[in-house]
Amino acid sequence: MIRCLIHEKQNVHLVTHRPEPSKGTVSAIAAAAQAPIPAMQAAAGAINGVRTAAATREAIAKAGWPASNLALHALVPEAFAAADRTHGSGVRHTRLLPSPWAAQQCGAKQVFLKLENEQVTGSFKPRGAVNKIMSLSEEELARGVYACSSGNYALGVLHGCAAVQSAGRAAVVPHLFLASNAAPSKVAALNAAGAQVTIHGDDVVEAEREARRAADAAGAVYCSPYNDWQVAGGAGTTGLEILADLPPPEGGLAVFVPVGGGGLISGIAAVMKSVDRSIHVVGCQPAASDVMRASVAAGQILDQASEDTLSDGSAGGVEEGSITFQPCRDLVDDWATVSEPLIAKAMVDIREQHGMVLEGAAGMTVAAALQHLGRHPELCGRTAVVVCCGGNISPERFRDAERLAQSHAQ
Repeated sequence: MIRCLIHEKQNVHLVTHRPEPSKGTVSAIAAAAQAPIPAMQAAAGAINGVRTAAATREAIAKAGWPASNLALHALVPEAFAAADRTHGSGVRHTRLLPSPWAAQQCGAKQVFLKLENEQVTGSFKPRGAVNKIMSLSEEELARGVYACSSGNYALGVLHGCAAVQSAGRAAVVPHLFLASNAAPSKVAALNAAGAQVTIHGDDVVEAEREARRAADAAGAVYCSPYNDWQVAGGAGTTGLEILADLPPPEGGLAVFVPVGGGGLISGIAAVMKSVDRSIHVVGCQPAASDVMRASVAAGQILDQASEDTLSDGSAGGVEEGSITFQPCRDLVDDWATVSEPLIAKAMVDIREQHGMVLEGAAGMTVAAALQHLGRHPELCGRTAVVVCCGGNISPERFRDAERLAQSHAQ
């Protein structure tokens, strides 16, 4: 039986004891971490696991890229360490899909979609979550694992706990905190897994603060969804795979990455810049929630309100003092924000053109990339890679996108 506490603005007492997980609960978590949630995409063609660090280096060299400058940023060696930790854990090496349709839409030379919607649990999040949890000592695992998420990272943490158990280590039932605006389909998947779930606050930053407070009170380990070296480094394996699968293109490379707290783009940008500083990295955010873009422009992390957006996976504020601010400031070349109607249109277009359902944050990145390339013809001579971060969306939420796209097409 899970414990689900609904928190309002007032203080609510938390039960902080951690009973030993039953075999049934642990089995349910392991099964749920492997199984798709109702809106998740079939992962046909995405059955290969993450390569080891040595195999990754060999593949990148074989593709024609120079050796990584490990000294560029601490996230570069961490990404290679993550390749070793996540190898054999069920985390997948996902496909690069050519999209002639996308190239035609924006006039780009060539566009590839990096299909993290085909990742285990349906998003890129297990890359960082598994790396983090596998890095914990036995003593840390015994203290318990707390995490905060908009939904996808929580599913990644579940997978990480299952991976730890499969490796013959401790059985851990994580305590997961989500904001009230988390996608219902993702909350339902966590509930079905038997996780301990707490809903707190109206924004992910509020949920993060409560998760940290509760973890400290319980003496547990808090695993941030982005403000953590192992999590951001694990996300960097996405960039390693792009380099391994795509030889240096004539005209250069541009990579478009969704940004919420900045863990994914921090890892990818560090990896990309470590082999070629000319690779153009663009951070993509919904105009309704562009906290990191605004923070970089201001030179400090802002406490900025966010509006509702289809891109719920990238929505919300950035934790004060986040380690991701520096790489977002120093390694990201440009920023692109996009409106809700264009996000909705991209989600519908990708389904029609490629037969895939993307969640809002992935649709946002496609929309932002097409808009940015259309506005910057100097980039269209480059090959573009668009990181499609996930495919976890309920049918109801996708219908919202369809209605919005239709209303603006008339």
